[in-house]
Amino acid sequence: MSSAEDRYRAAISTMDAAAREQDEQRGLRERRVAEAETQAREGLKNELAAAQKYAEHMDELTKRKQSAGGWATEKTLADKGRESLMEFGVADEEADTGRTPYPTPSYGIPAAAAPRPEPTPEPPAPPAPEPAKRGRHARPVEDEDDFSSTSWLV
Repeated sequence: MSSAEDRYRAAISTMDAAAREQDEQRGLRERRVAEAETQAREGLKNELAAAQKYAEHMDELTKRKQSAGGWATEKTLADKGRESLMEFGVADEEADTGRTPYPTPSYGIPAAAAPRPEPTPEPPAPPAPEPAKRGRHARPVEDEDDFSSTSWLV
């Protein structure tokens, strides 16, 4: 009977090992699900913050439009805190780098105010020579469609 008991104990131990493995896999799966949920929750919080910011901005633009009588112009839709957004900030960049700006050159009298010299007339071009007269059926010299030397019976 010892062989039956041994087989019974071996079967019980393999079933216990399978149950332990299933429990470990379930725990790993639940841990991964929890991590994915926290990552998704954080991502949604970030998206929610951005969406709220966008909604506030659109509400502000709508209020400005309504206060302007329903007209959506550049002035009403421009960001109030960003009036200098379209400036390129060259002065700010030069101030930050510690460089001095390039000096403005002075060339004397502006070109628009300077007197212009009178244009000198160019001598007339000599007349072009007349082409030599050719026969009545003569072809032009640059005839690209001259197929007279082509044999069409080939």
